[in-house]
Amino acid sequence: MNKPLFIFSLMFLFSCSNSAEHVGTSIENNISKSENLEQTKVSNFSIQVYPIDSLNLKAGFGYNILLDGAIFIHQNTIPSIPGNTSFSSKENAEKVAILVLEKLKNNIMPPSVSSNELDSLQVLSK
Repeated sequence: MNKPLFIFSLMFLFSCSNSAEHVGTSIENNISKSENLEQTKVSNFSIQVYPIDSLNLKAGFGYNILLDGAIFIHQNTIPSIPGNTSFSSKENAEKVAILVLEKLKNNIMPPSVSSNELDSLQVLSK
């Protein structure tokens, strides 16, 4: 009676150790895949600067940050500034969009922009 119990125990032991190795390999593969996915996400950001009113460029400009071609951030006003003031030029909107993009690439969340950063980019008109 002890012999079948011993054989059953050995079979159980070997089957458990094999699946444990499989689980370990599976976890390593998932980690590797998620690391690759993170790199892909960061490299698929792009910037789109647009006029607020296509018929009236004096209305100002805004920007979109796109992730894989889809809008991730839509910004039609100057961040950190009270009110609904849009960027006075396409270049100013692009400067801030590039700053936000760099923050996203460096995993700075949220990628907020301070008034000091706007001042250093010379985006604010006096």
